[in-house]
Amino acid sequence: MKASRLSSKSIISAYIGCISRRQWNQIPSYFAANANWWINGNPARNPQAGDGSVASRLLNVQSLADNFDTYSLDILNIVAERDSVVAEVMGTGRGPLDLVYVNNVTMSFVLDRDGKIASLREYPDFNELNWVLQWFHDHGISGNSTHEIVSR
Repeated sequence: MKASRLSSKSIISAYIGCISRRQWNQIPSYFAANANWWINGNPARNPQAGDGSVASRLLNVQSLADNFDTYSLDILNIVAERDSVVAEVMGTGRGPLDLVYVNNVTMSFVLDRDGKIASLREYPDFNELNWVLQWFHDHGISGNSTHEIVSR
């Protein structure tokens, strides 16, 4: 049975809430076993662009978020129709030092019959992401980040 309009929105809202609360161990359960996570951009110029595994993408999200003293991912707008959901979110990281990071991201989800994420297409602001990665580099803060600065 396909997830209903309300439950699709609820599933994705809960998934985004787990990221905001840094509940990393719960996040994989939202994805189907064969899920694909695509990020916009040209893979020839940006190693993060294109298709990727959920495991590698989640590691990158966790590594980035864990570099901040505080981090939140807040839903600005969310629309669902049957098994498709589009969410506009704002990721905000504060600290260390005087760092303030804000990235507005649009995500498009397709859920499978079991209400698991089968496909995620993500459209982050790479200008902001590159800026914060350079800030971490300039301040000698590496944490666990596996992100790379991407070419423009």
